[in-house]
Amino acid sequence: MKIIPTRAKVLVHAPNWVGDHAMAFPFYAALREIFPQSELTLIGRAWVADLAPVGFSTIIAFQGKALSAADFARLRNNNFTVGFTLSPSFRSAWLLKKLGIAKRHGFNTDMRSWLLTREKNKFRRQTYNRGEHRSLAYLRLLAPYLKAGVIAEELWEKHRNVQLTPLPIITLERKFSLKKSAARVVICPGSTAASKKYPVGHFIRAIETLTKRKPTPQLILMGAKIDQIECDTIAAHFANTQTHVVNLCAQTTLREAHALIASARAVVANDSGLSHIASLAGTPLVTFNGMGRREETSPLTPRKLLFDLQLACSPCFARTCPRKDFPLACLVGIAPDAVAAAVANIC
Repeated sequence: MKIIPTRAKVLVHAPNWVGDHAMAFPFYAALREIFPQSELTLIGRAWVADLAPVGFSTIIAFQGKALSAADFARLRNNNFTVGFTLSPSFRSAWLLKKLGIAKRHGFNTDMRSWLLTREKNKFRRQTYNRGEHRSLAYLRLLAPYLKAGVIAEELWEKHRNVQLTPLPIITLERKFSLKKSAARVVICPGSTAASKKYPVGHFIRAIETLTKRKPTPQLILMGAKIDQIECDTIAAHFANTQTHVVNLCAQTTLREAHALIASARAVVANDSGLSHIASLAGTPLVTFNGMGRREETSPLTPRKLLFDLQLACSPCFARTCPRKDFPLACLVGIAPDAVAAAVANIC
């Protein structure tokens, strides 16, 4: 018989990527439901504080990739009873161990199973990147604390569309000198890997097709600093034209990006953190699947159109396309006019 603690001190190590953190929001919501009277603490990279789920009494951002000495000492003295790491890294499991947490839950990866506590059952493994959605894999970590008859799939259906309340958009419109628009479209042309990037030329063609419609939508480019080249290239192409494109790349916080996405009619984004933030905003999303497996990492929002050519070479999981005959065929083959039509149908 499972004993579900009504009061506990629970520590959660957030995933290490923005997109994974966004996909963990169903886990955060389910955790609050299972431990309603408990003290919940979230730790992780800098963005956990900026894109914070509700219900956590304490949120601590790392300095770089690790806790500061002061934060480590404070957490060590907090005597946590339960810990979860949503990262598959050895470092995160080792941290839970060093903090002296009695019950430590995570994925059995990176030779770290000895650092975690789990039921001794050779027929059960915590799934991670093994054919099911990552958000559901996170929820499976809660299995030891679920009431009899409750399964992770039920929690997933209940919480998979959880959203984050956006900042007031009027504040951001003033900050970035944006006109109010009933047809705002956010475009996110960057990503962390070349094999996830829809070609910039295709983005430009899609924008050209889209702006032939009346009324012309307000176009906003967004991304992180690593996406500056793609955003600047698109902005420069339209600099001396009648098409007005606002380039806010590397100028917003994640919470500001979330609010701008929430205010938009549509988002066009590569497989990136911002595509998953669209799920937290509930905004219709047009996105692309390149090197990955959509069953595992597709944005959770049901309001999406996912272009996926499902080629024989997909998914390759390579950061750079390995094909020499037709490089990046999985993305180059997606017609810009089809992308523009998808956005136009939403707007």
